[in-house]
Amino acid sequence: MLPEQKDFHISANDIDSPANNKAWQVIYLDTFTLLLIFFIILTTLAHTDHGVLGDVAAGFSTRVTGVDQRETPIDEVYEELNERLAFERRSGRLEIHKEFEEIRLHFLGSSFYRSAEADLLASGERIVDRIMAVLLELDHYAFHLDVEGHADSMPIRTEQFPSNWELSAARASNVVRYFIEEGMPAGRLKASGYADTFPVAPDYDAAGNPIPDNLDRNRRIVMRIHYGPEY
Repeated sequence: MLPEQKDFHISANDIDSPANNKAWQVIYLDTFTLLLIFFIILTTLAHTDHGVLGDVAAGFSTRVTGVDQRETPIDEVYEELNERLAFERRSGRLEIHKEFEEIRLHFLGSSFYRSAEADLLASGERIVDRIMAVLLELDHYAFHLDVEGHADSMPIRTEQFPSNWELSAARASNVVRYFIEEGMPAGRLKASGYADTFPVAPDYDAAGNPIPDNLDRNRRIVMRIHYGPEY
């Protein structure tokens, strides 16, 4: 025997019940929240550097697929710098290191300065000019550049430079100043002096004798090209 069927109907009182009113409010609030999130995303995208956004998207695609589908501006800058600074690379006066989001240029300090001085040499100005030429070709990507001054551990004590801290900071600052003179926006530049706190090789051998080649390597200018906010 089939179970007894009951009539199903909704009355006006059911529609106006507190339970149905709460359900309607939940749906309304969910819809309002989704719309709010949508407009927040639109506002964020409107203030985003689209060049950087595109580069990140391209890099993400490359990492996911494992295939180099498109070069980023960092790759293009790296290739151009390798070509324009070929003499410095071949002569051992420059090392270029590229990562996903930045390029690091390690120059021997003698390309930019005389010993115990911070006045930029003509050879250093020519290097800056070539780097500027590359960055200006892709200026719409708003690259940033940090300049680091590094010294060896041999002490210096002059009226102008009481220690390697002042010397390394002055050298980095003078490179930055020349970049500004050549048209690089000041808000994209930073100068830092590190004295002898980050050596790339020991300055002295086990007997305490200085190692000339290592001293030269530690006296260096490092430039870091990357994306980033204004300083």
